[in-house]
Amino acid sequence: MIDIDYSVIIRTTGKAHEKYQGLLDSIKRLKPLPKEVIVVLPEGFDVPNENLGYETFYFSPKGMVIQRLTGIRKCKSKYALICDDDVMFDENFVQKLYRPIEKGLCKISIAPLYSFLPRRGFNTILCTLMANAVPTLFHQRRYITVLRSTGYSYNRHLDRKNTKYYVTQSAPWTCFFGEVQTIRDIKLEDEKWLDMHGYSAMDDQTMFYKAWLQGEKTVTVSDAYYIHLDAKTSRKNNRNPVFYSCGFNRVVFWHRFIYNQEKNRIKKGWAFVCFKYYLLWLLLFDVFDVLRKRLSLEEFKVKRSGYREGWKYLETLEYKNLPAILKH
Repeated sequence: MIDIDYSVIIRTTGKAHEKYQGLLDSIKRLKPLPKEVIVVLPEGFDVPNENLGYETFYFSPKGMVIQRLTGIRKCKSKYALICDDDVMFDENFVQKLYRPIEKGLCKISIAPLYSFLPRRGFNTILCTLMANAVPTLFHQRRYITVLRSTGYSYNRHLDRKNTKYYVTQSAPWTCFFGEVQTIRDIKLEDEKWLDMHGYSAMDDQTMFYKAWLQGEKTVTVSDAYYIHLDAKTSRKNNRNPVFYSCGFNRVVFWHRFIYNQEKNRIKKGWAFVCFKYYLLWLLLFDVFDVLRKRLSLEEFKVKRSGYREGWKYLETLEYKNLPAILKH
């Protein structure tokens, strides 16, 4: 068994309970064991009753981005497994994620999470029609490819019987492994807009796609496996901030990471058309959900205001003064 200089960093609110215990049980089984387990809680929250007995606890402002960044700043090991409080994995999980890094193929690695993809059937058709999540046709050697609409194309048919490595432009932020300095160099703290409204929508896609734009590849390890139990502690009783942030952050992500990255006018125009196409379909589905009473009129207005305020934010000095996305 190889020795790996790594820590585990957990973002939590301390309220996942039995799901958090499942994560702790997984950590106990890891081979090799981590050098440190760092747990980051929001300020004012209580340390969870479930524990390993040797964790280091830190507190930060509440937010999916700032809590992770706090753990990354405090980490002293060379590598880190960074995860939410509701995942479980087997004892060889870190070894599998470390292997492509050891081979020099990448500095960040993930395991595929198929529950993150659209359900098969009618839901897949709707997501494809919207250009939100589309089965890939052209990128069979990738796991996820970011689309000009801010959606993504995905490869559901990874080789899970053998160890294969698939480059990816995005992934769920629930669990990933990487070189700590490389993750710091992405400078996600520059993306202050992610945590501005009580829910960090697009945080995962922002981190992985920003790394891609900076020249850092993320590799998906096809036979690595974990379970996301989805405690939903960030979304419980939090619908309006979620709806607002999903709109606001999507506009900012599209403009900063897609539209502004295109130098060719035709490609810029195509990016604009793709995003507007997505927004039109989203509006139609939202109206339909209001008619079906699956979305209240107040929630509909909150979603619309998120998109409107996102467009306004693009004109502010704060946005215009965000640091440039530079290649390493």
